[in-house]
Amino acid sequence: MEPFDPTPRRWLFAMTHPDDEIAIVAWMHHLVQHNSEVWVSWTHHTEVREAEGRRVAERLGIPQDRLFFHGAEDGNVCDELNRLRDPFARMIDSVKPDRVVTTAFEQGHLDHDSTNWLVNHTYGGPIFEVPLYYSYLTRIPRINRFADPTGQAVREVPPDEQAIKLAIAKSYPSQAIWKNLLFAELRARLMGEGSLVKTERMRRQKATDFTKVALPEPLASRVAKSERWQRWLRALQAT
Repeated sequence: MEPFDPTPRRWLFAMTHPDDEIAIVAWMHHLVQHNSEVWVSWTHHTEVREAEGRRVAERLGIPQDRLFFHGAEDGNVCDELNRLRDPFARMIDSVKPDRVVTTAFEQGHLDHDSTNWLVNHTYGGPIFEVPLYYSYLTRIPRINRFADPTGQAVREVPPDEQAIKLAIAKSYPSQAIWKNLLFAELRARLMGEGSLVKTERMRRQKATDFTKVALPEPLASRVAKSERWQRWLRALQAT
């Protein structure tokens, strides 16, 4: 099953924070323009960030009644897994998506991992994940690249969609995303990894055991000893 399948379908993009969708926003725009039904969910929001998410959805052509905001606290989503599970299940039942796209489980942010867990525990259909950044122990995280690229599909973003992607990256004034992306773009080019704007990545859900670090060695061993990982394990034990 190809991740970037243009066949018209019903897609649910289960993001964590309003602005995480920038990782896959060109594909979202492409789907809307080619008659797919696109829905978007954000696990965290504030009034300001909800307004930013709504404006981005409007720019993409996604109707406002296809948006979900779950109100989890930024940085503490893992502590709300029990509360969020039923709302996620109701959302899945309401949308009845053919595919769900979510943030990758690869220890970049506990909130991202939590959204991935919620999707996997409420949806039984095809799940795809997109890279944001990893890891939460790395001083300068890797952006828009999977820690392990095995199984990934890479889509070349055409110039018109690149322009949309750049414009939308400026649509979150409450956040530092524009500055961070400019820095990441420069770093990627200097390292010979190519432009972040020109490609998007997606793969079938990889992690199946959420009690194991989903990173290659030696990073996996470092993360496994960290307090953030121990917090994650405690959150799972409470579910």
